[in-house]
Amino acid sequence: MRRNRDRAGWPAPRAGHLTDNDTTYALPSNAPGYNFHAHLTGRWEETPAARQHHDPRTAAAHHALETARAVARLYPLTEHQAAQAHINSRLGTSHDLVDAPVRLLWARVQLTADTTDIETVVCLQRRIYDEALNEQTNRQRQHQAEDLHRALSTTPTLALAHWLIHQPQAADPNTIEALSRLTREITTYAPHTAWVQVAHLLQTFVQDLDTPARTNLVDSLAQIFTRYDQPELADRLRSIATQMQSVNGHSPSSPPR
Repeated sequence: MRRNRDRAGWPAPRAGHLTDNDTTYALPSNAPGYNFHAHLTGRWEETPAARQHHDPRTAAAHHALETARAVARLYPLTEHQAAQAHINSRLGTSHDLVDAPVRLLWARVQLTADTTDIETVVCLQRRIYDEALNEQTNRQRQHQAEDLHRALSTTPTLALAHWLIHQPQAADPNTIEALSRLTREITTYAPHTAWVQVAHLLQTFVQDLDTPARTNLVDSLAQIFTRYDQPELADRLRSIATQMQSVNGHSPSSPPR
C-alpha cells in the first residue's frame, strides 16, 4: 500500500514506540561475563530524507542500546540502580541518528540483575580487593626492608634501636652491651670505609716486599706510632712482625734463604 504524501510530495513521516516487554537485552557490567538484564521503552520518528530507512524502529533501538551498553560497562552489578539512572539521563532527550534519517525522541532502560550473579560478583570484588591490599602491604614491607637495609649499611647503630623497638622484652644490659660491641665491629670493619681500603692497599704493598724491606717498614711504622704517643701499638706491631717472620722460617735479623 502506498504511503500518503503531503503537499510537498514527501511521504508522511513514520513514528512509533520502542516498547517490547517480551524482549530482554543483556548489557555488560564492569565484571566480564556478568551482565545486566535490560528492558527498553521509548519513542522514535522519521526525519525528512530522500531515501527513508527500511526499519527505523530497529535503528532507534540499536542507538539506545549502544548508548546504554557504553554506560553499563562502567558499573558493577551491585549498582544497577545507579547505572540505570546514568543511562536514562543520556536517553532522556531527543537525538538524531548520524547514519539513518531517524530521531530518537526519548528512551528509558530498566535494569535488573540476577541475585546469584550479584553474590558471585561481590565475592569476586572482595577477593580482588584483598589481593590488592595484600600486594600493597607486601610492597610496603619490601620498601621498609630496603630502607632499613640501606640505613643499617650506613649507620649500623640503627640495628640496636630497630631491634629494641620490635623486641622490648629482651632489653637487658647484657644484650645491649653485646649489640653495642657488634655495631662497633661492623662500623670498624665496614667493607666500604676508606680506612679498610687503605689497609687493603698496605697489605698488597707488603706482599711484594722481601724480609729486609718488611723489617724496615715495620721499624718505620713503629717509630711513627711512638711519635704519636702510641708505644703500645708500636710494641704490638714489632711483636706481630716477629711472629710472622718466625712462621716463615726467618729471624728478624737474618736475610731470607
